Amino acid sequence: MAALFGNLLILEALEVEENRRYQRVMKRMVRDAQNPFSLSESQFRQQFRLNKDAAMYLLRVLAPHLVEGVYTSKIPKMVRVLSVIHFYGVGSYQRGLANNFFTCISQSSLSRSITEVTDAILRHLTRRWIKFPRNDVERNVNKERFHAVFNMPEIIGVVDGTHIAIVKPRVDEHMFVNRKGYHSLNCQIICDADMKIINIVSQWPGSTHDAFIWRSSRIGRALRANYENGQRHDRIMGDSGYPCLPWLLVPFARTNTQRQEVFNNTFKQSRSVVERCIGLLKGRHRCLLKDRVLHYAPNKAARIVLACAILHNIAIHYRVPNPIPLWDEIDQEPLPQPLLDQQDLLLRNLGQQSREAYVDQYFNFVDNNIV
Repeated sequence: MAALFGNLLILEALEVEENRRYQRVMKRMVRDAQNPFSLSESQFRQQFRLNKDAAMYLLRVLAPHLVEGVYTSKIPKMVRVLSVIHFYGVGSYQRGLANNFFTCISQSSLSRSITEVTDAILRHLTRRWIKFPRNDVERNVNKERFHAVFNMPEIIGVVDGTHIAIVKPRVDEHMFVNRKGYHSLNCQIICDADMKIINIVSQWPGSTHDAFIWRSSRIGRALRANYENGQRHDRIMGDSGYPCLPWLLVPFARTNTQRQEVFNNTFKQSRSVVERCIGLLKGRHRCLLKDRVLHYAPNKAARIVLACAILHNIAIHYRVPNPIPLWDEIDQEPLPQPLLDQQDLLLRNLGQQSREAYVDQYFNFVDNNIV
């Protein structure tokens, strides 16, 4: 009898140990979440900031370039991609997102997925979705669109800067403090008349002046080279924080004629497209908002910004309804421009002459007398 009782205790102990092993395995497995594509279209957009067609395109392109899971859980590629774009859209902390019903993975898995998916987006989608017009045909398409929508000829894009808040960096921390007193990246964005981003520079510290970023950018150098090679009718629009150059159109600081006043008013309406573009970018990807703050080193934060810009263009292409735009970083008063050397002064004088010729050519319907 005693032996039988002892055997029962042993069996019970073995069963308890087996249950413990089973629980440990279950904890490592991904919970069986509801299929996100079974949501309604509006619910899907609310969760992932893309419609189902855009999300399926993203999965189709990225899946071949994502590695298979190596652990017991083997998180599906779909879950990893949707978790990351959900993070971009909501901008919350990783731990809270990891508990989301539709993308239930651990915080550490989400962190790895953000790195993996962001790198895949940049590697395989940047050239397809962030494209500055490179030839006459593409430039003329942009010019015709700006002329039709805003009545501004010769314009191929509009430039502006916006700040993306980041946590205090460990290296060169003082360089990332912007004039409003918080750490950020100063990102230069150029968009077309339909609010598609055609160029973005996202790696500069928050203390960097917009004019310096423009002068150092590949687009700024390319437009200058084109002008010097005789291509005189391609222009970018910018606010008064940028220099007046033959290839960079800015408003008049003071108007002396009615033509200039009409030009400034038309210019203001046209240039607002980049402010709306930035507002939609941040409204769709709230991880870019000042109040959310990207908790990453500057290099990784810059890559996340670029990935969000790519998804912004994909959303426009797939006609995803626009969210409410959020203008948390629109500067109404641009910074005064830095001191100029002799060559810069000559270029700006040439730019002012070019702007006068532009106004005389395209705004000659206005009476030249001051109202």
